[in-house]
Amino acid sequence: MLRLIFNPKKAERHPMEVFFLAIVYSSFSILFALWIFPSYASIAMIFLTVFSCLYLIQRAINIEEKKEANKPEKSLLKEHSKLISLLFFLFLGFTVSFTLWSFLLPVEKASSLFSFQETTVQGIRAAIVGSFSSSSTFMAILFNNLKVLLISLIFAVFYGAGAMYVLVWNASVMGFVIGNLARNTLGISALPISFAKYFIHGIPEMLAYLVTALAGGLIYSAIWRGNLKTEEKKKKLMIDVLILVAASIFILIIAGLIEIYISPYI
Repeated sequence: MLRLIFNPKKAERHPMEVFFLAIVYSSFSILFALWIFPSYASIAMIFLTVFSCLYLIQRAINIEEKKEANKPEKSLLKEHSKLISLLFFLFLGFTVSFTLWSFLLPVEKASSLFSFQETTVQGIRAAIVGSFSSSSTFMAILFNNLKVLLISLIFAVFYGAGAMYVLVWNASVMGFVIGNLARNTLGISALPISFAKYFIHGIPEMLAYLVTALAGGLIYSAIWRGNLKTEEKKKKLMIDVLILVAASIFILIIAGLIEIYISPYI
């Protein structure tokens, strides 16, 4: 797995290995957070998990940005799918890891480790409960998701792979919710149902955030490398970014509809 950490091209070609690498990254981050920062483990595990994969993701984004000048738009968007796949399997690995830790740890330890995530979930549920119809609930969910989308874009534009903070945070929230649901219902046998209930809309949401993170990362990399000196390069980059962001918003709308009209019945 070490070759994946330092070679993003190989990582893009071996997404399943990246999935297991993400589980290892996050598991060690959780153990270190509980050991070194026990009072702040809920936040420390997020930062440690992000730090573990920043180098890999930033290098991968830099490689994507280099393609801007050499490939037509249709081919370029096809190439982007490789990095999106890499980010997706990282997120999937993080979510599975956080779910298992949330489920397997003693209740008090899990509650302490995911304290900030639990507060966030309660806040989102309170906002949704305040809605009186499916349409208003949909708008509340969509507004919250668009806010996360905007934060992902801003983090990526100013910090490159910094959008990983948002993605890892969302993986930890989803992992806590799935693990907690399974613990409070049928135990380990409920894990597949819990995954299905939240993944059916959670995966499209994460894909939207990943695509937006890529869009912002391309801007960051182009500015950092000084590749915006001509109007042609600027125009090509902005068209690519706008297409990616528009695709993200469309995916979020679909995810919101799934969350309202399908997920509650699983």
